[in-house]
Amino acid sequence: MSYYNSTNGERMNLEEVIVEFHKLGIPEVRIRELKLPTNLSQAIVVYGLRRTGKTYLLYQTMLKLMKEGLPIERLFYINFEDERLEDITGKDLSKIVELYYKYNPDASLMYLFFDEVQNVPSWEKFVRRILERKNARIFITGSSSNLLSKEIATALRGRSLSFRLFPLSFREFLTFKGSKFKEPLIEAERGKIKRYLEEYVEYGGFPEIVDYPPLLKIKTLQEYLDLIIYKDLIERYGIEKIHAMKGLIRVITRNFARRSSIRKLHNMLSSLGLNLSKSKIYEYFSYLEDIGFIIPVRRLHFSEVESLRSIPKLYVADVGFPTVLGVKDIGHRIENIVALELLRRKYYQEPRLEIRYWMDSKGEVDFVVLTGFKVKELIQVSYSIEDIETKQREVEALLRASRLLKCNNLTVVTWDYEGTEVYKGKRVRFVPLWKWLLG
Repeated sequence: MSYYNSTNGERMNLEEVIVEFHKLGIPEVRIRELKLPTNLSQAIVVYGLRRTGKTYLLYQTMLKLMKEGLPIERLFYINFEDERLEDITGKDLSKIVELYYKYNPDASLMYLFFDEVQNVPSWEKFVRRILERKNARIFITGSSSNLLSKEIATALRGRSLSFRLFPLSFREFLTFKGSKFKEPLIEAERGKIKRYLEEYVEYGGFPEIVDYPPLLKIKTLQEYLDLIIYKDLIERYGIEKIHAMKGLIRVITRNFARRSSIRKLHNMLSSLGLNLSKSKIYEYFSYLEDIGFIIPVRRLHFSEVESLRSIPKLYVADVGFPTVLGVKDIGHRIENIVALELLRRKYYQEPRLEIRYWMDSKGEVDFVVLTGFKVKELIQVSYSIEDIETKQREVEALLRASRLLKCNNLTVVTWDYEGTEVYKGKRVRFVPLWKWLLG
């Protein structure tokens, strides 16, 4: 056996990686809205679609600990995609504890940050053992393809707390652009915000591409799409009908923010000459949902069974993906952006929040926001309400849902119309998208 593959060799490689991190320090970090707790005995797990910034969220957490007085030597960050660690096994991970106390002999708590830990066979046994000793704070990230939150919960037997990270919110996008605005805004500031909003609506919120020129944004988004197909789907699930999976992704992305049943998807694929059974479409659909590429929002039923059986509206993880496929639909884009923002509020701020859509025989309301069984807000999304018929249709649906669901918090998110109007004794608030996103 070569020296590299010996136990001592793996220890040396681990030490080199750890010491290198301490010497190079933490790279520049732009702050995200999701904040990870640092004082819990469970493993803190960050999951989400690739390229959403999970590693930098770990860096952000480390910086927070350092500002609280913890020296960088107390932080052990290991990226298990480093080629120097490609032969490491779960048994080798015990060397991390030895190294930690070599550099921190008086420490009462270890702070361990594991990036792409799923690359190490039997990693969960080591993490469980360390957690049982209650002398460590452990933070874990992994690509959705290999580290689904439900699998982590099973692997760590309830000793983990999972946090889902999304692409940038519009607030974060402005921060990444270096723009800070305080109310009240002047005309020039509003103009700048609207210009950035147009960019955000077209190219989405992946952190890496914020400062890229348009052509490079498109090329990078195409690369992300290829990575999702080949890494997150084909490698993980062993998909054989690659052409059909690509077709399903294209069909869903071209028809995003619309109600789509398995039957409808089957018909659309058949029209493209792709023969995929309904059961196989359902299977592939579940994979896309598992990795977070598509986000189904179900119809509101106060019976959970009926809600699960309902035809979902399908939103995509980022509006940059429709751009890659040449889709220009501005109305559905802003609806998708509103859906993602509501989900951020759920996963970052209020886990009891639920999002549904409502419909009757005459029309629908895009979003019903609930906490438990209580309806908190009804939201319509309409790019333009200058047309009287469009405005009447959107408002009438809100009023019908308001009466049925006993909710008087009524909002219409528009592109730029603002005001409050009264209809049949009920106040309807019209809010421009940029203001709603920053609210």
